[in-house]
Amino acid sequence: MDIFVIEVIDADNVHKELLKEFQKKEISNPKKWNEHCLSYLMVDRILREFYKIDDREVVFDKKKPLLKSGAKHFSISHTEKYIALAFSDFNCGIDIEEIKQRSFDKVSERMGFTANTLDDFYYEWTAYEAGYKLGFDPRSSKAYNIDNHIITAVSENQYEQYDIYIQSPENK
Repeated sequence: MDIFVIEVIDADNVHKELLKEFQKKEISNPKKWNEHCLSYLMVDRILREFYKIDDREVVFDKKKPLLKSGAKHFSISHTEKYIALAFSDFNCGIDIEEIKQRSFDKVSERMGFTANTLDDFYYEWTAYEAGYKLGFDPRSSKAYNIDNHIITAVSENQYEQYDIYIQSPENK
């Protein structure tokens, strides 16, 4: 699995007409709309440039985005600062969350996991969210802590290998 983490500092500077090409659902909040469209723009770019896939039409199975061609599986997550994308030959899921101070006891209890620290909570929460996107219990997973964010990627393949690529203004 290839995981791409892209810093979203220039989303407002991307031409709105270009972003409209990548809109997959109606979103009224302009900031969320930018994040959504930019996420699908990056999916398209990575499929085209990294994987050399020509047929990049995205369809939906319920709410899960898929490539119509089936050439790759992918998953998307974003925060205000980052877009996290996972691409695999197998069904996959990804979640990214910024670590913020919060009372996590009740959420942990309701979700059925134990968290003794804030970091534990976010590792468990992102694993839960990524698994939800996968659609069933994952066979493998990998978590990363990047710049006060937890990223968890999961796969249906128990032998999945994970590689991460981090883009930021410093290493464009």
